Amino acid sequence: MSWRRGRRVVVLVVALGALAGAPAMAMAAPIAIGAYVPDFWEDPSLIDDYATEVGQMPAILLSYKRWDVRPFYPPELRQIDRRGALPMVSWEPWNTAGDSFRLGRIAAGRFDAYIRRSAREARAWGKPIMLRFAHEMNGDWEPWGRGALGAGSRNYVAAWRHLVTVFREEGADNVLWVWCANVNTGKLPFMQFYPGDEWVDWVGLDGFNWGNSIGWRSFSEVFAGSYEALAAETSKPILIAETGSGEEDGDKAAWVTSALLRELADFELVRAVVWFNSVDRSDFRVASSPSALAAFREGIALPRYSGGRAELLATPPVRVAGPVAAIPIPSGGYGAPSWLEELWRKLGDRLGAALWPLIGLLAAGLIAIVVTVTRRRRTVSAGA
Repeated sequence: MSWRRGRRVVVLVVALGALAGAPAMAMAAPIAIGAYVPDFWEDPSLIDDYATEVGQMPAILLSYKRWDVRPFYPPELRQIDRRGALPMVSWEPWNTAGDSFRLGRIAAGRFDAYIRRSAREARAWGKPIMLRFAHEMNGDWEPWGRGALGAGSRNYVAAWRHLVTVFREEGADNVLWVWCANVNTGKLPFMQFYPGDEWVDWVGLDGFNWGNSIGWRSFSEVFAGSYEALAAETSKPILIAETGSGEEDGDKAAWVTSALLRELADFELVRAVVWFNSVDRSDFRVASSPSALAAFREGIALPRYSGGRAELLATPPVRVAGPVAAIPIPSGGYGAPSWLEELWRKLGDRLGAALWPLIGLLAAGLIAIVVTVTRRRRTVSAGA
């Protein structure tokens, strides 16, 4: 019996339980905690170092693969597998030189040799792989994103469906397709990029509390609206594929504690949370400060976060898509600066923006005065 057929048996059992009057069975599953650990593919001991640091091995290990490398590299997959984790490969259609593999050309089969070779390698591995293709497509910061040449929702959906079709033709049914958008901050709608439930196994969201000049937002403020939109349109299990909090202009430890001990309990459909343990404009590392690390260790030690690979693979879509309970937004307790601190920071930013030109004008004026005085002294000396 193949892995996916065995999974269908689990899905059927859970679905029958739901029909028998236990619809909450799918909701009771624990949440799996995963991580992005930079460079672990080059040095697998970094995974163990991270696990020691946070107190448990990640259930998901996230990596990024461009289209000029093998996305499913057996030595890397073996290192993940032997630690009991599930690989999630972010497959990004561009290369190291920055050249984009345009979505329309992917859909038209221009890169099928590479895609089929990758599908056969996935099939040869045989064990489950989560594959996150062209994530954050609703943003404009990636070469496959909104507004990029050859991008757009129509080409994105066509490219996605073509990839899934090729993998199915090659028998790579061990691949779990993860469709993942950036949270909608008000200008980044994403459902027009959704290829449909029959083409997707998981749906995901990326979102961060950036801190600094971008602002300090609770976990619920970051994810609530987008989570509710996803739940209304798809029955697929939901994961947070990238998240974290910066340190600047707030209390990161309080943010982590609020997210893990209080807020995530309201996101009943979320089955996994992957922490982006790196620096990207903000310091998202779990150990960016001793207090942040202590809060993270305490939070993920809860039974709620005991989900592992087995629970992830048994997660079935047994609910009907539709509205979910609105997520309450906390009014405090998540490390946000006081209104006075926030006002002071904003004033400082505005004054700073105006101050540098003023300093430049003053410096230019002083230089002009010095030059004028020096010339007059030379003129007086010459006249004497």
